[in-house]
Amino acid sequence: MARKRAHLSTRGLLQRLSRFGSPGIVVATIVVVVLSLWLLAGLVEQVLTGARQDRNVAAVELELATAEARNAKLGTAVASAKSPAYAEQVLREQLGYAREGDTVVLPSFPQVTPTVSSSPTPAPNAAPTQQANWRGWAGAFFPPGPTPTPIP
Repeated sequence: MARKRAHLSTRGLLQRLSRFGSPGIVVATIVVVVLSLWLLAGLVEQVLTGARQDRNVAAVELELATAEARNAKLGTAVASAKSPAYAEQVLREQLGYAREGDTVVLPSFPQVTPTVSSSPTPAPNAAPTQQANWRGWAGAFFPPGPTPTPIP
């Protein structure tokens, strides 16, 4: 009986819609309306997807611009690191090299050894003798070996 009632309600619906025209036109109209709504939903989805993709493109373009700026900065740093002026600066500051004709000054610090004396007035230490600059360099690179002690 429930089927009959459902069938009657469908038949009653078609009879009510028949005043708008023949049943074929009503069904075609319903199909066109449903298809239009489906296409409208697809259009809205495409518009939303396009807006989302535009935001993603803008974010990727910003990231690309940042990477290009960093790349340009690194390229400038590489170019300056390859220059002879940078090499000379590193040699002078870090390795202590000097250019031909430069005067090199090596600080010499006197060796002070604490001595314990019983006299109230200690004798002044003798001033160290200055040695030639090249001897200072030679002593820095080739320190003197231990002096042999004679065996009695």
